Amino acid sequence: MSDDSLRVASYNLRYAGLDDGQHAWDRRRSRVAAVLDRLDPDVLATQECWHGQLDDLRARTDYEWVAFLDDNGSHTPVGFDPARFERVDADAFGIAPDGERGVLGWDAAVPRQATRVTLRDRQTKTTFAVVSVHLDHRGATARREGARLVRDRLPDGPAVVAGDCNCTPDSQPYATLTGALSDSRRVAQTVDGPRATYVGFGGHAPDEDGPADPRRLDYVFTRGFETHREVVHAGDADGDDDPARRPSDHRPVAVDLVSVGSDDLVQRDE
Repeated sequence: MSDDSLRVASYNLRYAGLDDGQHAWDRRRSRVAAVLDRLDPDVLATQECWHGQLDDLRARTDYEWVAFLDDNGSHTPVGFDPARFERVDADAFGIAPDGERGVLGWDAAVPRQATRVTLRDRQTKTTFAVVSVHLDHRGATARREGARLVRDRLPDGPAVVAGDCNCTPDSQPYATLTGALSDSRRVAQTVDGPRATYVGFGGHAPDEDGPADPRRLDYVFTRGFETHREVVHAGDADGDDDPARRPSDHRPVAVDLVSVGSDDLVQRDE
């Protein structure tokens, strides 16, 4: 692989406060950090990251973080290696009509937002956009319209959309995003790890009636990049996929990319 390769990862951390006992965040946070250390992404898109969880990530990683925190809704911070990347621009928009933040969009269960960051790669001299997104888990219209909104708010040029889309590859939101971007798993030269990214906590979480139906819900979509490898990380840093010790109810997805797009990234009018 080229020395100019770039690793981007997406990881739904599961909100702190939902669980106690073995799945409480204060018992999972070190395992999450261990997984990130093993994957070692250059850019990390997270979902379900509350205020205190972001503080824990700051203490346990060397990333520079971009976060726009609301009182309600899903938090989607982006971390990146400050030695390699320069932050050019950053903002957030709601997964709602007109991109309004802090409101319920369509039939969504909770307000959602996406974090959008423009990075300049000092190594390759390319500029690209990263969007961390978490589409709604209940509202079919919110997922469908949210995917269109994310697609339409991408700048022209190289781009990465990473996140928990709460949809499978046979869905309309997936088709909307792959109409403008490539699904890294489908174009990767090498794929490591299982297909399913949502695995639950084995029926032991408050919102689980039983063992999860494993599904592929988490993605890294790209434009202007060649995908050499996708890795779906199963288990913690010790390779143990025991539900009692899972760092999260989602598995992280990491992809190794090489830029093949134009250096010119042009913001679209909104």
